[in-house]
Amino acid sequence: MRDLLPALASAVEAGHRGAIAVVAHVYRSAPRQAGSAMVLLDDGRILGSVTGGCVEPDVLEHARRVLDGAPPCLMPYGIADEDAVAVGLPCGGQVDIFIEPLDADAVLALSAAVEADRPVAYATVVAGPSLGTPPRVVGWSAVPADPLTTAARVLLACGASGVAEVGDDTVLVHSLVPRAAMYVFGAIDHAAAVARMGRFLGYRVTVVDARRAFLTADRFPDADELVAEWPHRFLERAPVDRRTVICVLTHDAKYDVPAIRVALDTDAGYIGAMGSRRTTDRRRRLLLEEGISEERLARVHAPIGMAIGARTPQEVAVAIGAEIVATFRAAAARPVVAAPG
Repeated sequence: MRDLLPALASAVEAGHRGAIAVVAHVYRSAPRQAGSAMVLLDDGRILGSVTGGCVEPDVLEHARRVLDGAPPCLMPYGIADEDAVAVGLPCGGQVDIFIEPLDADAVLALSAAVEADRPVAYATVVAGPSLGTPPRVVGWSAVPADPLTTAARVLLACGASGVAEVGDDTVLVHSLVPRAAMYVFGAIDHAAAVARMGRFLGYRVTVVDARRAFLTADRFPDADELVAEWPHRFLERAPVDRRTVICVLTHDAKYDVPAIRVALDTDAGYIGAMGSRRTTDRRRRLLLEEGISEERLARVHAPIGMAIGARTPQEVAVAIGAEIVATFRAAAARPVVAAPG
């Protein structure tokens, strides 16, 4: 839903109506996750996707009915019949998709929160006596919470989307949390490609280098922020949590060693350092001499990225992006055809 908000905010500000379809629940394998959304506007525009094409035509038909005044509906889509005539998911999974009128106030409130990097949740009743009530936008306000708001905040605190039982109602909660941070140290060509990959993966990207002359918007058009500072000094004050990605790309010991030492004192979920095997071994020896234990050094992905034969900066960025995804998904690198499930 996040990616749709700028266009939706513009549409509702222009007076357009719409119907929104949101993935409420996913069983087994499915192309998109809970919270994925598609919108049909009254001018015929279609924004977003709920399954990547498997059931969109049927969902759009229900959305047209809702746009014409039909009540909200929760539609289950499962495995398609063998004759492939019935609507379903060839991947063998099942999704529940909730379709309701687009609420202009909710869209504008969500858009404002996301633009300000505030955590916010979209909560709407998908089944039960309260079906048809307007969706709720839930943040971290100090206002006393009712049961629905309390349930939504539980999921929001985890950055999760799904359904919750609130009394006799079933509520869909889609959490929109601020983008995780990616810190890229070293204003080199590879950093520009990694910044682009980071933005593509949904990170807020900051490129840091002590050499101010290398930090230009022309060189790093995909970075959200450029900081002229020694990486380790920047990292000593930068916000870091378990979702944070740190990419040390300078492959120069005077920059790398202090930066990695400080990075290992944080909760960063991913720390990677670029360099040849020789550079990596030399850097490792220097860190060991500074008292960093082997156990702590094991957190560092070095040389950075997966072994896919990458050569160009763009290919290296793909390898790094793949390793970041695998790290956070706790997945082993292997061809999809060789993976179980």
